[in-house]
Amino acid sequence: MRRKWHAGLILLTLAAVTSLVTSDSLYGKDDPILELDVNTFDDNVYNKNKAFFVEFYSSWCGACIAYAPTFKKFAGHLSAWSPIVQVTVVNCAEDKNLPLCREHSIAAFPTLKYFKYQSKSKEDVLHYKGDKYDLDKMEADIAGLVQADADQQKPSEWPSFSPIDSSTTLQELWSASGDAELLVVAFEENPATIVWANLINFHKDRRVRVALGKPQHPLAVEHFGATANRRFIVFNKANTAPVFKSEEDVKWLSMQEKINELMSELGSVGKAPNLQAPDKVEPVITQPQVAADLSQFSVQLVDLQSAMSYMLYNEIPRREIISGNLLQYLKAWMHTLKKYAPGTTPVRRLFYRLDEWLQTKMDSVTANEWTEKVNEIQLELGNPLPREVHWVACQGSKPHLRGYTCGVWTMAHAISVEAYKLDHNNPSFRPAVDVLEPFRGFIVNFLSCSECAQNFDKEAQTHQLHTVNKPEDVILWLWKVHNFVNKRLSGSPSDDPKHPKQQFPPKAICTQCYDANGALVDDMVLLDFLKTYYSNIKMDGIKDGPGYKFTEYKDGKMQAAGQRHLDINPKFAIHAEQVNDGGERLNAHPQRQWRNLEDAPYRSVSKSEGSYRLFFLLPFIAIGVFVFYCKYRRNRSKFWKTFYYNNDFKL
Repeated sequence: MRRKWHAGLILLTLAAVTSLVTSDSLYGKDDPILELDVNTFDDNVYNKNKAFFVEFYSSWCGACIAYAPTFKKFAGHLSAWSPIVQVTVVNCAEDKNLPLCREHSIAAFPTLKYFKYQSKSKEDVLHYKGDKYDLDKMEADIAGLVQADADQQKPSEWPSFSPIDSSTTLQELWSASGDAELLVVAFEENPATIVWANLINFHKDRRVRVALGKPQHPLAVEHFGATANRRFIVFNKANTAPVFKSEEDVKWLSMQEKINELMSELGSVGKAPNLQAPDKVEPVITQPQVAADLSQFSVQLVDLQSAMSYMLYNEIPRREIISGNLLQYLKAWMHTLKKYAPGTTPVRRLFYRLDEWLQTKMDSVTANEWTEKVNEIQLELGNPLPREVHWVACQGSKPHLRGYTCGVWTMAHAISVEAYKLDHNNPSFRPAVDVLEPFRGFIVNFLSCSECAQNFDKEAQTHQLHTVNKPEDVILWLWKVHNFVNKRLSGSPSDDPKHPKQQFPPKAICTQCYDANGALVDDMVLLDFLKTYYSNIKMDGIKDGPGYKFTEYKDGKMQAAGQRHLDINPKFAIHAEQVNDGGERLNAHPQRQWRNLEDAPYRSVSKSEGSYRLFFLLPFIAIGVFVFYCKYRRNRSKFWKTFYYNNDFKL
């Protein structure tokens, strides 16, 4: 029976672990982009007669949100390339896509990868490390990747990227052009990325033939002399003379646009297949002046737990192997959480056990080892962290706004306050070493929004994190840096228009923090506010945990009996006791007191008259049992003598 119960518990736990975090895509159905997930990726990408250029992104990542309009424009430029190279995206913020993103070593967002023609596995992938904001350069680079792919695998469905022979005449070019109405001869030295891009773009358009020639070709010399590199000429069937001759150093996109313009002027009856669509004009959104929404100014246990859960299950195991300096940064961060993590006793025990286990790992930890250990400890402790992420104060107006980044900032501030409250009188407390530097190391190395991580690192250097030595500065330094970040990101695409980034705290929630001129007052007033604010952790949205029967005794006397829920047990209350060595005993810190059992939240759930009669009768029953026991002790010698000599079953 116990085995069946244990198996059922495991199944329920596994079901909880596999619950998904859903996130809205940054791309819509009208964008010329293929969006895939873990269930569709392999079937659509591998063993296909085309290449794929994939952006792995996270919908909550500020850098990804800011980059999305640029990537949409890039996809629009390459929309006619889809028979040869398909622009694709994968949202790694979706829980279900975590194994896919881990398989492809996506440790930071956005990450761009080129999957070759007839890719079989992740070994047939190239990581694009060029400037993703320089579209002209990136598009030319993609053309170069396609050409190299074609040169190696020689796919019959793709165009030929080889230059025409120096002896090839204009008549021979027309003869090989089929029904084409325009003949474009472009001249470029190797790598001929400008011409390659147009060969790809017009490969499926039978109205035009694009040919690549060397700048030394007779046609080039005839029309351009010694300055033929990166220039092109256009002929039509009605004229032997060119209808267009380009200027020097042409761009691939301007060449494409000119070809489309000339085809339009010809009044061609046929319609171009999958021609380049005009760039979408992104609307200019003026940020409205939004009054402060006071509901967002609270520290919620749901937000803290969700941030911790996403951190443990999504951010840390994003890499397949954690080793070297990464492992050391992870150890330092877990050690900080072990000491100062805000929340309940089971949450602290979770970080305590993770820290103890992690210290035994000398060289590396795999993502699977990490996840299995987190699941194991979660199961032992009754799953103190939710697997399904929810937000309360950190909830954005759209699924990809605020959320995890808000939760991480809230967690960091709560940790700084907890560290100050516990250790500000401790002479060995080093705020930079014990709290701030581990947080910086975690953000820089494990926050998957790469630009966010880099920017935080710059802020840490600018604001001289290494000089922080006063206990109160563990709170004030983080507050100051956060306000600088808010100022920099205010009005950016990742800024929630309904919860705009602003300087904290606003006067609406801390009138004493400002003088009559609206300037911040003394740091000590602000410090008192921050300590109170980040200590007042609210439990909005917390659901009742599983109930259990209980009986409480004190000095041999029963104090209460009934039913209780985990979330109202003192062990599961906010600001639980610090977990000491062994993880099972609690350090009774003088600033923390257990709540009285007789306080309203901890009284018996059952308040029936029968329960109160039971409370009244139990002391008398106990007295009766005690009297019986004393008489038994007095007569024990006589009883055993009688039992021994008269019992047929004596030994």
